[in-house]
Amino acid sequence: MFPKPSEILPHGNGFLFVDGVIDLDKGKHITTYKDVSENEFWYRDHFPSNPIMPGVILIEAMAQTSALLVLLSFEELRGRPFVLAGVKEAKFKKAIIPPTKVLMKSELESRKFNVWFFRCQAFLNNEEAAYAQIIAAEVKK
Repeated sequence: MFPKPSEILPHGNGFLFVDGVIDLDKGKHITTYKDVSENEFWYRDHFPSNPIMPGVILIEAMAQTSALLVLLSFEELRGRPFVLAGVKEAKFKKAIIPPTKVLMKSELESRKFNVWFFRCQAFLNNEEAAYAQIIAAEVKK
């Protein structure tokens, strides 16, 4: 139904933190997922006796979810570079321990010129695990 994130996002497989799209309301919100496994590159060392998904990677996963919302909603923007420009009000409420599936939701709050603002959440077993406001910028060539 939806294209694979690897077909839309410019990230290489080693830095792609979204496995699929579940739901999309173009220009409004998106729901994605990440299957977090024991094969993740950080698993062995973060932390050896208690592996948890690093918060910065969860933020990146929410940013990639937000990028998918834009690129699937506004196809004319595909191929243009977007970067993470800021993170506000980030809170981590539950540790994400592999193996598990994380659901991520992103809602487009507003856009001012080339800067986009999103309200994002991550869910673990239907409970909110994290939230943040993600700010992305379209890089002008």
